[in-house]
Amino acid sequence: MKISAMIAMVVLAGTFARAEDKMGIAERGVTICFETRATPEAGLAQVIAGKMFANIGIKTVWKEEHACPATGSGMIHITLITKRSRTHFRPGVLAFALPFEGVHINVFVDRLRKMVYPNNMPSFLAHVLAHEITHILQGTNEHSDDGVMKANWSPKDIADMRFKPLDFTAKDISMIKLGLEAWALRTAGPNPQLALK
Repeated sequence: MKISAMIAMVVLAGTFARAEDKMGIAERGVTICFETRATPEAGLAQVIAGKMFANIGIKTVWKEEHACPATGSGMIHITLITKRSRTHFRPGVLAFALPFEGVHINVFVDRLRKMVYPNNMPSFLAHVLAHEITHILQGTNEHSDDGVMKANWSPKDIADMRFKPLDFTAKDISMIKLGLEAWALRTAGPNPQLALK
């Protein structure tokens, strides 16, 4: 009896230690770096996307181009393409991530601006950023049937996101949390950045 109680206490202590370790990891957050000069909409888009991730227990830290260390330092690097994109390059695509590489995202801001009114642009850009960041964190190019990770948002989705951000599905959240540690290990520099709660 005493031995089984001691084993149970050791298991519980290990569980609490792992939980505390994950809490410490969460406080560091996921660092996201803009490799190009941010657009006027980018500041508000960062705030909205940051809140979307905070709602599922993931802290985001956003940095500008001049504060970005080299690729491979446990950060996500985003390039905002603001000039007229070549129409033959990935036609119809608003943004793309390289989830298996685990670092780079490209966003065609000029294409986004053609889809929404200017006052809708910050929330639309925030959702595009959240969608692509999620691909990187999950390490997959999978999509969901609903919410932030839908492959194609409907006009109603785009209108609704201006007033209330689209949700992550339970499966999305689970995949993000499972993928975070693997992402951090793939991209780890001297100080890997990860987030779990």
